[in-house]
Amino acid sequence: MAFKSESGPAQTGADANLPVLLAAAAAVSPVNELNAGNRAALCRTAAVTHVQRNDVLQPEASHRWLMFLVEGSLTLYNGKEEVGHIASGSKEALQSLFTDKTVYQSARTSSMARIVKFGREQLDILLREQQKNAIHVIDVDVGELENVVFDEVIAAMTAHKPVLPSSPEAAARILKALPTVAGIPELAEIIQSDPGLTAHIVHASNRAEAGGAADATTSIRGAISRMGVGATQRTIEELLQANTLQPESPIIAKRFKRYTRRTTLSAAIVQVLAKSVPELKPEVAALVALTADLGELLVLGAANRHAERFETDQQLASVIDTLRTVISSWLLSSWDFPPAFTDATTTARDWYRNHSGEITYTDLVTGALLIIQSETPDTEHSSIPGAGNLLLARRLQQAGIDLNSPGEIIKAATSRIVSVQALLKAS
Repeated sequence: MAFKSESGPAQTGADANLPVLLAAAAAVSPVNELNAGNRAALCRTAAVTHVQRNDVLQPEASHRWLMFLVEGSLTLYNGKEEVGHIASGSKEALQSLFTDKTVYQSARTSSMARIVKFGREQLDILLREQQKNAIHVIDVDVGELENVVFDEVIAAMTAHKPVLPSSPEAAARILKALPTVAGIPELAEIIQSDPGLTAHIVHASNRAEAGGAADATTSIRGAISRMGVGATQRTIEELLQANTLQPESPIIAKRFKRYTRRTTLSAAIVQVLAKSVPELKPEVAALVALTADLGELLVLGAANRHAERFETDQQLASVIDTLRTVISSWLLSSWDFPPAFTDATTTARDWYRNHSGEITYTDLVTGALLIIQSETPDTEHSSIPGAGNLLLARRLQQAGIDLNSPGEIIKAATSRIVSVQALLKAS
């Protein structure tokens, strides 16, 4: 295979091809998510390539480049079998070639085609910086109860002392197990059995590295490795003593148990799902799932200080649904969690999003919530739909994750939870 490259950062034809590159950058996904300035910067390192009749286009370089058809047409092949056709200007041409390598592994043209190539790494950097610098405005309608809870959360966040509570039962089990656990894998499993403790440990780990150049922690094992087993155990004891919550009403207690059960199961499910997506790490997926709804935990802690004002389950559920996303995002941003984590807080419950591109950790969290709803639906009305006609479900199915047959996934996830419970009881 030989391509004739007509442009690049050091080539004389770059200026001539710049209009083609800019037009493509404004149209194709996800490049079109960049602002005009960043698109221009990306185009300076992009390339325009001619594919001729005898050339075979293959995905070997797709880890470095996002490739888009901008002129002519391509016939797609799975092995020697023709499986599709893409023409420039079509909806399919707006998506990167070879995004899903299981659908087709090569492409050819019967005459001539032109491809633009954008660097993946530079695009990711520009998108992250753009997201970091963006200002998000969220319009939320609130009532009296929401204001009471939000005032409590604001006070805690302003004082840099947000409390992510643990239940007395969970705290007792963890404290009892600590003296008998010395290995990092077992200690990580014990920590991850409690969502609030998990987030506090990651935050403590990041603060311990605040003076260095280390990246933010993306797994509990990474957090333990940074802090050391002994320091982690001492931090756990301090956190549980300070943050254990005794529910002041049956309504708070019921919702607290429901939150813990859902989040723990979600973390187990995403680890199972991640095995079908080699690019994603199960331990990172678990941490994303455990932190995606931390705003609900903050709401429960604040609501518990005003338990007498919540007379029905519906009142508490309404406050949680209204504040959960904005508070989750706020907390993770202020604690410097990586973008993949804050994305899950804002996007995981966007059930009907038009999914494109590669599978992300947020997609796994959404899949886990859909599976939980299908197998153990809430007794009350739920906003979580079935997976049947969702675009995300179809995209996950292409990766080997069938949300319409969740039995085996639930079984594998449950076995993980049982193993952790046995570890906690072994002491």
